[in-house]
Amino acid sequence: MPANWPASDGTTVQKIERLVGAAVGGLAFAGGLVILLSMALLTVIDVMLRQFGMGIPGSWELVTFAMRWMIGLSLPYAFWTGRHVAVEAFVEMLPKRTQLVFILFGEILAAGVMGLLAWRLWVRASQILDHGTRTSDLGILVFYNWLPLILGCALSCLVLLVLILRSGRLLYRRGDTEKGMRP
Repeated sequence: MPANWPASDGTTVQKIERLVGAAVGGLAFAGGLVILLSMALLTVIDVMLRQFGMGIPGSWELVTFAMRWMIGLSLPYAFWTGRHVAVEAFVEMLPKRTQLVFILFGEILAAGVMGLLAWRLWVRASQILDHGTRTSDLGILVFYNWLPLILGCALSCLVLLVLILRSGRLLYRRGDTEKGMRP
């Protein structure tokens, strides 16, 4: 849960938000650090071995495969922490409640796009699996290259649904509408 958000009203909601935050944080850590370091190490070793006339067969395939996992695992975290690209110059001048309406609209739109992408990526990946296409160097099913993208979009959609519920609750909450607003 982003640090500048107020605590939730219900304990069940708090548990769900903590679980989502921990899950996407863990996935981003795995994608951002572990996979990135593995890619860097593989690349460095491959370049060094090439100086001696050797190399790691399929290193390019492994690095691109790892890059897909890094992106797929990190995408939900970007939504959860609000660290994606946003143009806020106009919205920042609006009242807090109106800002939240814009945020909620953006979250709904983003959830729809992520859901659509997850679905269409799955359809395409299924077609590729049916054809049995494999990579040229290592012979890995190309289908596996699509899984991190599907997973990233599907998890982003779930994260956005939690954010939509939170924003909706803040928007329609009774009492002080200015206190505890996210923007």
